Amino acid sequence: MKDVIRWLLEGDVSVQYLTHKHLLNSDQTILDNLQNRIEEEGFGAEFLFHQNPNGHWDLHYYQRKWTCTHYTLLDLKNLGVSPALMPCREMVLRIFEECQLPNGGMNLSKYEHPSDVCVNGMVLNYASYFCPEEPRLRKLAEYILSVQKGDGGFSWDVKSNKADPHTTICVLEGLGQFRAAVPGNKPLDIEVVEDKAISFLLFNQLFMDAADKRFRQLSYPYRYRYDLLRALEYLASQQVPYNAGIQPALDWLQAKRKKDGLWYLENQHKGNVHFTMEEVGKPSRFITLKALTILKYFDSIESSSSDHIQRQV
Repeated sequence: MKDVIRWLLEGDVSVQYLTHKHLLNSDQTILDNLQNRIEEEGFGAEFLFHQNPNGHWDLHYYQRKWTCTHYTLLDLKNLGVSPALMPCREMVLRIFEECQLPNGGMNLSKYEHPSDVCVNGMVLNYASYFCPEEPRLRKLAEYILSVQKGDGGFSWDVKSNKADPHTTICVLEGLGQFRAAVPGNKPLDIEVVEDKAISFLLFNQLFMDAADKRFRQLSYPYRYRYDLLRALEYLASQQVPYNAGIQPALDWLQAKRKKDGLWYLENQHKGNVHFTMEEVGKPSRFITLKALTILKYFDSIESSSSDHIQRQV
């Protein structure tokens, strides 16, 4: 384990920061120092370098995948850049100013277009991170809550009767970030909605047996797409209690670990990129970090349960 940690700390400064935060529980001074460096070096600086003079990345808010403003803001948020980073804050505020519809949803297209709930979930995610004080966040969150499907999940298409895992995980991540960022301004029923959406994933066995093999591949960045790693990362980050239905996915994750103790990048979703962070078929620091964080959380739950049983005995 020490060798793996050492290897993670030899990576990009964003990986160093996230390792200290999620695996080492390091002092806040160390975290602040590392986080402030993300925008100045490595991957974070490279993303910022590609911003255009008009503020956008690539052509517009959602043109082109995956190099547009929308996905770049999500990438920067997931790297752990400072939430006070002005280029990101400014573009988030522009999104609300230029893209929010009267119903609270977002249209990131250049043309008249229905609100996409999957996109809404991702916007809520990074917007809550960079601009938690923005009052229009609540309107976006309330719209998302209003379009939950009867089965508990969400669909990109508000007219559909069935939920899909892609939209559901994007919405869950967005609601989780929103709830953490603005605890005093959250809608009263947000936890109920989240619980139903989590139940939707668990009822479907986290979609382990889905026909789409990418659900069972290690991919990063996630983009809008659902997969088992992303689902497990969400469950761990929100400290969702262990459920027997989660165990097959945990076994799957353990089985993906190579003999060198690392997890490898197996897939990248096709589309434009600003630059390549990691290569398919090679060890992935991002995925290894995520896997260890997931297993750390669920191992701690198992240990706590065992200790509780022993004390009862």
